[in-house]
Amino acid sequence: MRFDSADPDLWRSVLERAPDLVMVSDFASGRILSLNPAGIRLVGLRDAADAEARTTAEFLTGAGLAQTLVVEAALIRNGHWEGISELRHFGTGAPIPVSVSIFTVCDGEAGPAVIATIARDRRDRRTQDRRFRKALESTAHRAREQHALAELGQLAVDADLDTLLPAAVGAAATLIGVQCASISRITDTGDALEVLAYRGQPPTPHAFAAGPASQPGYAAATGAIVICPNREQETRFATTTMAGRGLRSGISVPIGDAAGWGVLTVHSARPRDYTDRDVAFLRAVAAVLSAAIGRIDAETRVRHQSLHDPLTGLPNRTAAYRRITAALHTAHRDRTLLALLLVDLDDFKIVNDSLGHAHGDAALIRLARRLAAAVRPADTVARLGGDEFVLVCEDIGTADAATVLADRITTALRTPDHSTGTPVPLRASIGIAVSDPTCTAEELIRRADLAMYRAKSTGAGGHALYHPDDRDSYDADRVLQMSTDLRTALDNDQLTLLYQPIFDLRSGAITAVEALARWAHPTLGNISRTEFVAVAERTGLIGPLGSWALRTASRQAAAWHSADVGIRVDVSTVQLRDRAFADQVADILADTGLPPHRLGLEISETASASVTTHTVAALTALHKLGVVLLLDHLGTGHGPLGYLIRYPIFDSLKIDRSYITALPGRRPEAVVTAFTTIARAYDTTVIGDGVETRTQLDTLHACGCDFAQGSYLAEPAPAGTVASLLRQHPPSTLGPGSARPPSD
Repeated sequence: MRFDSADPDLWRSVLERAPDLVMVSDFASGRILSLNPAGIRLVGLRDAADAEARTTAEFLTGAGLAQTLVVEAALIRNGHWEGISELRHFGTGAPIPVSVSIFTVCDGEAGPAVIATIARDRRDRRTQDRRFRKALESTAHRAREQHALAELGQLAVDADLDTLLPAAVGAAATLIGVQCASISRITDTGDALEVLAYRGQPPTPHAFAAGPASQPGYAAATGAIVICPNREQETRFATTTMAGRGLRSGISVPIGDAAGWGVLTVHSARPRDYTDRDVAFLRAVAAVLSAAIGRIDAETRVRHQSLHDPLTGLPNRTAAYRRITAALHTAHRDRTLLALLLVDLDDFKIVNDSLGHAHGDAALIRLARRLAAAVRPADTVARLGGDEFVLVCEDIGTADAATVLADRITTALRTPDHSTGTPVPLRASIGIAVSDPTCTAEELIRRADLAMYRAKSTGAGGHALYHPDDRDSYDADRVLQMSTDLRTALDNDQLTLLYQPIFDLRSGAITAVEALARWAHPTLGNISRTEFVAVAERTGLIGPLGSWALRTASRQAAAWHSADVGIRVDVSTVQLRDRAFADQVADILADTGLPPHRLGLEISETASASVTTHTVAALTALHKLGVVLLLDHLGTGHGPLGYLIRYPIFDSLKIDRSYITALPGRRPEAVVTAFTTIARAYDTTVIGDGVETRTQLDTLHACGCDFAQGSYLAEPAPAGTVASLLRQHPPSTLGPGSARPPSD
């Protein structure tokens, strides 16, 4: 007799004679497509039509249904699953233990489309049946644990602790099978653990004693998992709290790193021998919580640092501007007066040069403390940068009251500080501006600035209240002369660029070079970049100046023989607001032959002070062009991490030199490490700016920084000098910021 594998009658005969259940079903809906006679008899159905009117879920007991997630995942991943399960007899409702093999018959576009199930009755194997049920329950419980951990993991990424902690104690209590669960955090004093979330009977009082006075306290003190099968036999810690709540056993698992954050605890009302699986599940929950807490703490630290000055701990420029805007709104609404006092130290450079930067930093810290002591509790003291501070005083009453406050500050600063061994009196010039009904935040700051310069012009250590005449006398002649001379310098090619290399901290290679504009004025000497860029922005010359810098730097980079070295150029917000800026960059790249990925644009302090639809559009267009984008002055408030989250187009972050100057030290090192941690989360690299010593360089490397630049590594130099350095330190293939191909 010849065997024909394509004969449908042959296969129909095989199915009809098979002793085991053979079922074909739709994977997505669970609808039964076919069930053989042995299967119909096994589950107590009338006929094939009765089976085809049902879904696979109706064939399973509760224990069998609990395996659904595991089975579906295996079919999607491997195309088959084998194991033990439990069917339901439709006539009696009795469970039917079965050995099961499930496999994909045909696939659809998104996964299995049709599956086949073969099940063999195991009811005649009583001993094996007990093992089967235990294994089935274990499999189902493991599936519930994995599902709970997956949900907690998603919450750890998306939610805050107020949402995550209650979900964690709920999962712990349910899956361990206990009456009570809690998460407690070690207090700042370390003498107790405050309960933040609980399930079941609430702890009374709402805290656990530290150390051996309680089970959670003992776990926190030892940093180890503590299992208590029966409190009546416990000798390691006091069980008074457990006894008072009628609890007999429990497990405590520490949460957090070696320093400790808190404890996850479950308690039962009966003695119990907890299994290794119980402990493993609670450890997994604690690990999820530890990861979430680490992420939230890092983000909180960075958010705090983005709004606070690292040296003095005062609010920084960004926080001050927000406070001024809010206070001015309140003053207009309530018809009260807001006073702004701009405080600038006199002769601070002399202190730095004669006594050293350590004494200069100490003077700034001392000034911050004295300013904070001089104002009312509701007033705000902030550091704007360098030796400049601002006081925001709401509901000041009168302008005279602001003047009295300035007198008090001036007097307080005159008292010398002997803590450094050398008495150093502080003197500051103070500009005072008081709001009026039409005044904006920018105008109020401008008035205080004008008044401060008048105070300086009348003699160090004084103060002045803003007068409209200040506007006319403030360096107008210098600004006009500089703008005229700057235009001439641009027309006659009298500006120069110096180049400062950026080094890879792992390989020591030069990966990019920052272009720095220099202007040697024929009569005024070297003009600081900050000053002539500000003049260019005010007088409409920033476009030509920026275009010159971009074109000159790109041409030079293209001329260097190395194909991998990048060039970095600062960009002003005025340039970004120009709708044609991205096209101008594309034209410069085409004209000079420089590949887009070798050009990096550093979004400068002025550019990151405000974001408009035009700047977002320009940055997006540049990103699509393939240009590297770097967020500069990280940590000063000029370049907040919010940009990284809202506009994920930045390739690299540049830590402000004020943090690098403060290295080494516990606090600045923690800040730099936090920056690098957040950068890793958003797949960006980190550059340390302003490295002046070997110690700073080593500390940056230890904190996880990728790249660095500064005078210790290489001073800004002419193109020819940098060419020699490039031959000594060949570029690596990856520079600061990813080298991406142009986007579609």
